[in-house]
Amino acid sequence: MEFSKQDKYLIVVGIIFCIALAVLSPYIASGDPDGLEKSAEDSAVSEDVETTVVESPFPDYTYEPLDKLGEIGVLILGGIITLVLALGIGYALKKSN
Repeated sequence: MEFSKQDKYLIVVGIIFCIALAVLSPYIASGDPDGLEKSAEDSAVSEDVETTVVESPFPDYTYEPLDKLGEIGVLILGGIITLVLALGIGYALKKSN
């Protein structure tokens, strides 16, 4: 896969932005539940592990033993996985054309 100099610059800037956002997010995020979680609480939807189809590897977007570092690590890991999947899909689509 061939990237132009401008594409490489955009990817690097995007990665730096995502890492900065991941580092700052645990400190600036609200402790109150978001809309989806609030709706689940209002509807009395249980969070029982037995009722889930697939158990999340990182519930509540954190790795508990590391506290805030766990949140940062999980956010960076999610960003890397998303980037790799996007590049893979883009490469597959380019190959099919």
